[in-house]
Amino acid sequence: MAPAWSPDGSRIAFLRAQDGPAQVWLLPAHGGEPEQVTSLPLGAGPPVWNADGSRLAFTAPVDIADAKAPIVAERLDYKADGAGFLRSVRSHLHVVDLDERATRQITDGDWHAGAPAWSPDGTELAFAAARDVDADLTFRVPVHVVDIDGRTEPKLVGLAAGQAATVTWTADGLIVTGRTNTDAGHFNLLLVSLDGEVRDLSGALDRNVMPGMSGYPGGLPAVTEDGRVVFCARDRGCTQLYTVDTGSPELLVGGDSQVVSGLSVAGGVAAIVLSTPTSYGEIATVDLITGDLTVHTEHNKTDLLVREEREFTISDGMKVHGWLVRDPDREGPLPLLLDIHGGPHNAWSGTADPIHLYHQVLAQQGWAVLLINPRGSDGYGESFYTAAIGAWGKADAKDFLEPLDQLVAEGLADPEKLAVTGYSYGGYMTCYLTSRDTRFAAAVAGGVVSDLTSVAGTSDAGHYLTDLELGGPGEHIAELDPLTSVDNVSTPTLIYQGASDDRCPVGQAEQWFTALRQNDVPAKLVLYPGESHLFILSGKPSHREDFNRRVVDWVREHAENRRPLDAKHWQRRLSALATKHGLPGAALGVLRDDEIVQAHHGVLSKATGVEVTNDSVFQIGSISKVWTATVVMQLVDEGLLDLDAPIADVLPELKLADPVVAQKVTMRHLLTHTSGIDGDIFTDTGRGDDCVERYVELLADAKQNHPLGATFSYCNSGFTLAGRVIEKLTGKSWDAAMREKLFTPLGLTHTGTLPEEALLHRAAVGHATKDGEQVPTPVWMLPRSVGPAGTIFASTTDVLAFARMHLDSGADVLSEASAKAMTEKQTDVPDPNALGDSWGLGWIRFGWDGQRLIGHDGNTIGQSAFLRILPEQRLAVTLLTNGDHARELYLDLYREIFAELAGIEMPRPLEPGEPHTIDPTKYVGRYERASQQLDVSEGENGLRLKMTVTGPLAELIPEQPEIDLVPIDDSLFVCRLSENESWMSVVFYTLPTGEKYVHMGVRATPKVS
Repeated sequence: MAPAWSPDGSRIAFLRAQDGPAQVWLLPAHGGEPEQVTSLPLGAGPPVWNADGSRLAFTAPVDIADAKAPIVAERLDYKADGAGFLRSVRSHLHVVDLDERATRQITDGDWHAGAPAWSPDGTELAFAAARDVDADLTFRVPVHVVDIDGRTEPKLVGLAAGQAATVTWTADGLIVTGRTNTDAGHFNLLLVSLDGEVRDLSGALDRNVMPGMSGYPGGLPAVTEDGRVVFCARDRGCTQLYTVDTGSPELLVGGDSQVVSGLSVAGGVAAIVLSTPTSYGEIATVDLITGDLTVHTEHNKTDLLVREEREFTISDGMKVHGWLVRDPDREGPLPLLLDIHGGPHNAWSGTADPIHLYHQVLAQQGWAVLLINPRGSDGYGESFYTAAIGAWGKADAKDFLEPLDQLVAEGLADPEKLAVTGYSYGGYMTCYLTSRDTRFAAAVAGGVVSDLTSVAGTSDAGHYLTDLELGGPGEHIAELDPLTSVDNVSTPTLIYQGASDDRCPVGQAEQWFTALRQNDVPAKLVLYPGESHLFILSGKPSHREDFNRRVVDWVREHAENRRPLDAKHWQRRLSALATKHGLPGAALGVLRDDEIVQAHHGVLSKATGVEVTNDSVFQIGSISKVWTATVVMQLVDEGLLDLDAPIADVLPELKLADPVVAQKVTMRHLLTHTSGIDGDIFTDTGRGDDCVERYVELLADAKQNHPLGATFSYCNSGFTLAGRVIEKLTGKSWDAAMREKLFTPLGLTHTGTLPEEALLHRAAVGHATKDGEQVPTPVWMLPRSVGPAGTIFASTTDVLAFARMHLDSGADVLSEASAKAMTEKQTDVPDPNALGDSWGLGWIRFGWDGQRLIGHDGNTIGQSAFLRILPEQRLAVTLLTNGDHARELYLDLYREIFAELAGIEMPRPLEPGEPHTIDPTKYVGRYERASQQLDVSEGENGLRLKMTVTGPLAELIPEQPEIDLVPIDDSLFVCRLSENESWMSVVFYTLPTGEKYVHMGVRATPKVS
């Protein structure tokens, strides 16, 4: 690092970190082994040669107290980005005598010395330093001179009330890049005499002098043999090379599409790094007499899309300069990314950009990228440079938004696919714009400042930022602050930040992320461990690659839903996974926006061998409950039904085991499974149109499983009762009402409720395992009497049409308010691990990877169905199957689908963890409800569970083996029927009134003995 030629060209001094901090080394220019020169405990800084090549000067960190002690700060400069807490370490000047290899410290004290410059006679060093006790408050950085013997105090020689950045010694005095005051503004090229007189050598340019630093290309001013000064300054975004003696500066190398950096001068020649529109940087030399430019390398020849120069006139008359990156062969309105530079006093240029590689990637993928240099940018004069001081966002927002309007009007940009990104000040502006403007479909904020109040006290430059950039503290800050308007943000936002950023502290990113997350705005926070503010320039390559990739992925995902629906891919995955889990047949449907992909596998029946096709119909089981709930909500829309009124208002003849419940139970209780009516009653009351009415009459003998509203227990009976309410209010059978009010309006052609209707289609037959093989079940469907709870059959196309209606906020079938109400949380569940974490009106609610989904499952005789909907991304996925092990297929397939298409991770089922000791006597006993008897006993290795199906279903469902209950904690257990199946959760709990229950398969079963 930091190589420096000796004056005679025979040696190169450089820094190398080998088994410790960087030290100064020497390398013979004509070959040989390098030699270590310093061995300082905390390392050394970049070396500078004296005129005769006998000594090197450099800064080095010095511990002036005890850097391991607690951090005690009395000044604001107690930390620095990239270094972290400075503790008691200060940077001071050192000199090493190369003949004696002796290193001595020249300065000391509780301050930091800047980079040294040798006097022509080699007896003194000049440097910049803020030595005043209040320099952290005043921003003064004067120029000092010190004898190299180290026995005298440094002498302040210039810019006592100003700021010095770099110092170069000449025969006429000191060449300083800096300012004569501490206001925000350009750095000038100043000639400072040793008695303090100052002459501005670059003022006539009205451009910022660029000594070179990360993200700000330029070079340290150098003096030629004839006394001229060669320096860099920025014009229209491009750092250019100038020379000056006693007159006005003259341009040596420049233009709107060239950037100069890495300046070195020797023998009438300047060596530079030159970037162009098609090169990230090449080594070039300039003849300082003739101005001839010679490019010596071709390291970066690339096939880049060249930036197109643009200029926009803003409504207040200000002109702003910028560039477009796009494929000129693309026609029509393009998705467009507005990228905002940092600073705010940095600037874009027309040259190739090695940092923001996503510009080229997006342009090649059909996007346009807009780069604007708004007021406040560098290269357009000092009045432009300072035009946004005290008015961040307020002054320059229009410099971004009005050019967007113009590009939309030109037909170049798609107004529905606009995105915004930026880093540092650009990250601030991204937050500011999205909190004031809703046009952006996606946002990526990097190196964020989101709270101008807190950043003032947490950033290593917070005081400078507040006083010089924001116009000082005051009430006006709230108007400029993104966080004060964060509730207005609706734009999906990716936030990325160096986790060790002290310039824009990571808390700024965390605050913005938290606020968005709490407001349900799609947001993702990416932190890069160990990275400082400038990691996008000099951080780990893997981190730099990562943030570039994430920008592309995020804006394409949220601005244009770019993830393709690949029918062939999902056909392969369905077949592979269905085969893995031994399913006889399966059908998959995926809906995203208006695009549908379908896949199918296997056979409808192993007895006939008829293949599954996309139009095959399967029983959707309990997904029917959401369809029933939808028609119920139609009746609410029509004013015929009140969710919170007693069902007895519609069914005065209703009789239940508990007469109080019969008078108080509401439709909301039924749709949320909180009525307490014993739920698994499957009595067949015949095939007539009165079968549901007759079934409801039988509920008079059904037990009250739990007190009304006391807990959640999945209740088929309750939905059949809801179906009877539909019959009473419509005057039709439930089957007829469903056709009239739902199937026909949705245009469903492969949906029905009766077996004779199923005969008109390619209908799947259920299968169950017998003697190790899946065989067709002897009964096709549940009794008609329980239709409202689970006898609908449908194709994947029709299931997705139903899902689309709900994604469309009810479309023409349901009011928006009712569709929304169905998805909203109505009740928690005792066991959030079994299916969802809560229930809506009919819908199960799932929390996956921070996203909210709705859906339902259905299990009938040998058939299983699944539906999941992600409203935020307008994504619905249904899987219809006809055999055992369907849940395992669902888990594998849906995990892949939602990861690929939605970028979210599906939660994994609970599995046994570390052994947990319990008191088995608390759980042993019999738990019983309609159709199910659960016997918990104590075995040799712990609790055992025996499940026995009772009632009408007993003959249809094979006897289940006794299985182990494995404790997770004192109330949560897991079990599974075989090693080939996933674990199921079991929860033991007690109601506030003292009754003991076990919750399994989303059903509450009371303890009876």
